[in-house]
Amino acid sequence: MDKDVRIKELEKENHILKREYLRLQQDLSMLSNLNDYASRLRKFNEEKVVAANNAKSNFLANMSHEIRTPMNAIIGMDEIILRETTDNNVIKHALDIRSAGKTLLSIINDILDLSKIESGKMEIIPVKYDSSEIFMDIVNMTMKRANDKGLVYEMNVDGDIPTTLYGDEIRVRQIMLNIINNAIKYTEEGKVSVDASYDRSQEKLIIRVTDSGIGIRDEDLKKLFDSFSRLEETRNRNIEGTGLGLNITKQLVDMMEGKISVSSKYGSGTVFTVSIVQKCIDPSPIGDFGQRLEKAAAENMPKGMKLYAPDARILIVDDNEMNHEVITGLISNTRIQVTNAMSGPQCLECLHENSFDMIFLDQMMPGLSGTSTLKVIKDENLAENVPVIALTADAIVGARDMYLREGFTDYLSKPVMYEELEAALFKYLPKDKIYTDAHMEQDADSAPVVLVINDSTAALSQVRRFLGDGCRGVFVRNDEQARKYLKDHTIDYVIRDGGSMT
Repeated sequence: MDKDVRIKELEKENHILKREYLRLQQDLSMLSNLNDYASRLRKFNEEKVVAANNAKSNFLANMSHEIRTPMNAIIGMDEIILRETTDNNVIKHALDIRSAGKTLLSIINDILDLSKIESGKMEIIPVKYDSSEIFMDIVNMTMKRANDKGLVYEMNVDGDIPTTLYGDEIRVRQIMLNIINNAIKYTEEGKVSVDASYDRSQEKLIIRVTDSGIGIRDEDLKKLFDSFSRLEETRNRNIEGTGLGLNITKQLVDMMEGKISVSSKYGSGTVFTVSIVQKCIDPSPIGDFGQRLEKAAAENMPKGMKLYAPDARILIVDDNEMNHEVITGLISNTRIQVTNAMSGPQCLECLHENSFDMIFLDQMMPGLSGTSTLKVIKDENLAENVPVIALTADAIVGARDMYLREGFTDYLSKPVMYEELEAALFKYLPKDKIYTDAHMEQDADSAPVVLVINDSTAALSQVRRFLGDGCRGVFVRNDEQARKYLKDHTIDYVIRDGGSMT
């Protein structure tokens, strides 16, 4: 081949290669730009997801607070009405309000829990805990409901279960409650039994709940754990609920690397079995659960004993006036001396001026939060050895452990239930300031007797609140009832319609 021709061909090929090289460089540059763009887009999306989850989490916390605050007033004031009225119709309506309020609260809790799970904010927080305490709590929270329906209720706890376990006790308790309450809900007659055991070789806590309820059809078993799913709507239309409880239970069990199974015979009953890993910390067996339950009941609150502590002083700190009214109203019969503070700074002022036996401190307050207020209290030694109970309207995962880590002695969630409030007072008030029944009777015998005559139930209730426990009130609607009472009794004062005392 001619040399010049060959050179021209090589030059042509070289030109083509250069052009290809330049094109490849451009492609590489474009690819690099695309990779950079993809990286930035991925980072943006991750930040967007994080921001969305944070926004959802904040929204849930705020909504929990906003919903639970009025619920605290509704349920609390209803409890006060039940305590003060003697009118049977009013009592019936108040009991209906209590039942509806608790149902609504349960629905709210389910929706908030599901939202937490879906946003990835539901966490499993393992701690060391006393296994027997969980079973005691479960009995206290479920037995009455079963007995009210006329059901036989059994809690069988294997005495070989280790005394101390390691896991998320709050979620274990929630799983058990959901399954047991579901069994009670769908059982109209017969029995609900709970069997608890522990597999030491696999470190698994096993809970089996058996009921004699309506059962589940085979074709419905696969839908059992779906969100917002209620089986046989027509048949079960009178049974309240969102259909979220079992879905949440399943997701919690999955998060704890456990298993949940169900077997059922339609029309004859259902068996739920849950197994979850709960590590053994103290292998000592809990022993006879029945004896533990009796002992705990005797130690915590003597049967029939009413709380009466006129020498005790407590401080209630909350930025909501209605919450003050609720707590103060609930414990009015105890004669406990109550001081109210509307903010963190006001709480600190009260502690500088007075001493208290117990402090109830709201967590979510504008300005100085409950946690920040507690830090100042501890830093300045304003309430040394005084129990400080957190009041919270937030449905927070692991709330108890979080508040204990912050330095609180314990916590009460809103709406504040009287039973829980009374239990906290019995537990944390100085024992020498809680009077016995004999003290109460002696004090009551020495109180002046006031006869109140008014045909208005509302007016009688108002006077009852005004008198408090400082007087022994006798409340009648007319002069005829008053005369009948005076035939066999003596009184110190009379209050008539207009409110005059004679």
